Amino acid sequence: MRSSFSIFFALFFLGLGVHASGANPAAQDDTISLDIPVLVAGYGAEFFEETAREFSKLRPGVKVHLYGDPRINDKVRTRVMAGDWPDASDAVLLYPRLIEAGRILDLGPALDGPNWEGDARWRDTFRPGVLDRWAIPGKQEGTAVYGVPFAHAVWTIFYDKALFSRNGWEVPRTWDEFFTLCETMQQAGVAPLSLPGVTMRYGDALLRAAHYNLVGPEGYAAYHALATGARTDARFIRAAEVLRRTATRHLVRGWEGMTHTAAQMAFLDGRCAMTLSASWFANEMRGRLPAGFELGAMNLPVFSDGITLVDTVQAQSGYYFVFQTGDAARERAAVDFFRFMTSRERVKRFAQMADAPVALRAACPDDYSPRMVDTAALLARSPGAFDAAPATASAAQATLAQALTNARYELMTGRITAEEFGARLEAAAGTERARRVNPDYVENRHGAVAAGLLALLCGLFAWLVWPRRRRGGPAGIREDGREPEHLGPLPARFGAVFVGPALGVYAAFVLVPGLAAFGWALTRWDGFGTKAWAGLGNFRWLLLESDVFWGALRNNLFLMLVPPLVVVPVALGMAAFIQRGNRGAGVFRVVLLFPNLLGGIAAALIWLAAYEPASGFVNAGLVALGDGLAAAGGPVAVSGWLRGFAGHAWLAQENLYWSLVPIYLWMACGFNLVLYLAAMQGVPAELYEAAELDGASPVRQFFTITLPLIREVLVISAVFLIIGGLNAFELVWLLTAQDPAAGVHTLGTFMVGTLFTEFQVGRAAAIAVLLFVLVLAACVALLRVTRREAVEL
Repeated sequence: MRSSFSIFFALFFLGLGVHASGANPAAQDDTISLDIPVLVAGYGAEFFEETAREFSKLRPGVKVHLYGDPRINDKVRTRVMAGDWPDASDAVLLYPRLIEAGRILDLGPALDGPNWEGDARWRDTFRPGVLDRWAIPGKQEGTAVYGVPFAHAVWTIFYDKALFSRNGWEVPRTWDEFFTLCETMQQAGVAPLSLPGVTMRYGDALLRAAHYNLVGPEGYAAYHALATGARTDARFIRAAEVLRRTATRHLVRGWEGMTHTAAQMAFLDGRCAMTLSASWFANEMRGRLPAGFELGAMNLPVFSDGITLVDTVQAQSGYYFVFQTGDAARERAAVDFFRFMTSRERVKRFAQMADAPVALRAACPDDYSPRMVDTAALLARSPGAFDAAPATASAAQATLAQALTNARYELMTGRITAEEFGARLEAAAGTERARRVNPDYVENRHGAVAAGLLALLCGLFAWLVWPRRRRGGPAGIREDGREPEHLGPLPARFGAVFVGPALGVYAAFVLVPGLAAFGWALTRWDGFGTKAWAGLGNFRWLLLESDVFWGALRNNLFLMLVPPLVVVPVALGMAAFIQRGNRGAGVFRVVLLFPNLLGGIAAALIWLAAYEPASGFVNAGLVALGDGLAAAGGPVAVSGWLRGFAGHAWLAQENLYWSLVPIYLWMACGFNLVLYLAAMQGVPAELYEAAELDGASPVRQFFTITLPLIREVLVISAVFLIIGGLNAFELVWLLTAQDPAAGVHTLGTFMVGTLFTEFQVGRAAAIAVLLFVLVLAACVALLRVTRREAVEL
């Protein structure tokens, strides 16, 4: 029940508005302290930390506390939901909601003022169009600008120039030329393209480029505004077909199980001719590029009948927002910091350090390394850029994120057609439009199954509370008529002394947040706007409409049943082997216990590398075993089957859950082995000696003596494994790059995604409540079934 209590705890403190330790109260003296958390991803933190230090030197009265990590989005979301506002940040939030609530500072007046050097308007130092994303008509005359762009990632297809030159291949300009080139590469025995299947959203760059080229700015805006028919429009279907055709025909083998780093390394290792990425690729792969590797970058192709200019690029700028904290001096200091960060010297410094494009004019082609020459040239001749995620899309698309993830997976693996892909997204958009009109709208898809689950839970709880017939005489009297040998019940005042402090702490940090979460589950709130009463609406949505909930519950049932059926027998057998004092037992025990020293995150990273299709040791070991078996003249069918694991995508969503079984075995076997071994060592040796004298074999001794006497420990072990299966989160979340499709969600990942991706706090609390009820029911039922009444003689 740990994960459900954790979400109770988190939601409770969101409601109270408890401020995180990183909060920045006003300084005691005149020094202004700015709190600026930033996202550290493809560009690193060195430049931003250096900029903060340099600014503090120029402004001695201002101290900039700038910090960040790749998971800063979740941290800032939690803080903002709790009312703990940083001074500025680039974390991904529902900024339209925050702008409506008046929490984001309008930067328009500052942009109309001087730049850092004082020789131009600050607004004019940016590239054309980059300020438009967060330019929103204000309540007064004019347009307010709320976001300042800096890093300007450009989506391109990187290619091996030397390989292209040797084969006489030309850079394609249209999609027809691109697909012809891919077929030519395959005929030459070269895989055309790599793309990370673990992070399938990279493929959206192809969909966006094709769609924007066909519909133009107005159609692209209508799509993101959930316009009726935008997703079943023939032009969108045509764009979706580009993604489907690319993914199903022209990607490197094993792409479905590749992380974004593995996909990039497949390109650099020569296993494919091209890779899809944004311009952060050059910085991420710095130091990994082979000597003499000629890196080229081409713009995403267009249709011959497209309506946008050919050289238009797809950009994804990182925007910074200044929060209205009520302290005018701190707000001015934060704006001043960003004026400094966008100065000519800082812009050139970033281009040189990160080797990445910047959303300001000051960066010149000479500021980049030879790796970025092509990207710089694309920007130089581009008439403009369209944004990968317009501001108008933020609020609407957050609620459709799961639907897109599910449909994208089906499309890219060839399970559905482009027409079906569009129909699914249009249905999801239609449901969202209906819910805007009627927030209580729920589509009944799973009524019968929901009724069955509720009936099962009600019957289970009725059975649990039904009074059972007790063996023996009246309470407190043994069957032989003697009084029990104890001092009677502990007086209440003494019990309060012993139990009171622990109960108080438990109530403060578990029970009260849990009760608060029950209340939150009855509300409708995105974490930023106003709360509204929803009643049982969130539970109705989960049980009646949500396909993801029922899929997640099935996956949890798999993890509750299959891993324990593997872990318990293996751990039990190893414990019996060690308990009998066989040679090497001590070393065996240490080796098996080692994985328990690692946390879930470390284990996930290890297995990410192990399951890598091309370089992971799992596939390499299986293929080597097949080669060895073939060399030894073994069965051809077996050796061929083992060799077939070359490039196998273990982390593809269709294979993911069976791939988790070895991980569970590796992580849980050592702990359960120690548990069983301790129980076995408590079995009296005389029993084994007597059985041996009677001629019982070791196997019979195990089943007639060992197993019955360690039965209670086995029950406890099974309870832990079942709870772990129902609470599964870390492994699935990390092995799917924090973006699992509906088919691989667990209740834990569904809960976290609903809270931090879709910003549905009430629904997340409802999932936590249901998870709590399911864990409680499973644990109590298992203990009730397996508990054996003690009969005193």
